[in-house]
This record gives sequence, structure tokens and C-alpha cells, in this order.
Amino acid sequence: MTQSKWSEQFKRNIKWSPSENPKLIIVIDESCGCSKRAVSHMNQLQTHAVRNTYDVQIINQSLTATNLLPNTPGAVLLDASGELVYAGPLSQGLACSASSGFVELAIDNLVAGFNSNLVVTDSKGCYCKGS
Repeated sequence: MTQSKWSEQFKRNIKWSPSENPKLIIVIDESCGCSKRAVSHMNQLQTHAVRNTYDVQIINQSLTATNLLPNTPGAVLLDASGELVYAGPLSQGLACSASSGFVELAIDNLVAGFNSNLVVTDSKGCYCKGS
């Protein structure tokens, strides 16, 4: 599936609607140990996003009828018009900590006026596969 088709399908699945603010969507699976270990990082991300006027939504993928992301925990950033800014893991590395985060960089880039349009499909870290 192409990036634009995936993005449109994702927005339909989360019932996205236009907003004045960009949006950070964090996708977790509460049964995934990696989602549990990432709680501190997710809290930091939420604070950073809100401070930069992002709307934040957390979705428990295990409660949805579809896999929003192939692995969790992960994030999707959309600008205010719904254009994809970032899709992929919260971070990489063994601990998947905030110090190895991708999402903060994408947020900061968009605040500075640059849409990185980044989709990370290959990373090593703590993730659970979608069902």
C-alpha cells in the first residue's frame, strides 16, 4: 500500500477531522509489555506535543477492529490539514527511551515549519507485532 493510501486509511480508521492544530496519535496495545515500559516516554511526548499546540489522542489498538500500526507502541503525526508528518515507532534501541525518540524531532521540525514526511518502517527496539 502506498504511503498516501495508508495515511488516508489511517485517518478514516481513527475518524480524523480537520482541526486548527496538528495531531499526535499514540497507538498502544495495553497487553504489550513494551507499551507498558514506554509509559514515561509517552507522558513526556504528550507534554511536549501539548506545549507545541498539538492535539493528542491515545488509542489502544487491541480495542479497535483493525490494526492501525503493524507494531506498537507507535505514533502518527498529522499536520492541521491532515498531511502525514511522521509514522513509526516512538523511539528505537533496546530501552526505547525518550533519548532515542523520533517523534520529538518530527514535532520540533513541524513547529519550525518543516514537514519531515517521515515513515519509519525498519527500526530495532521494544515492539509488539499487531495481530
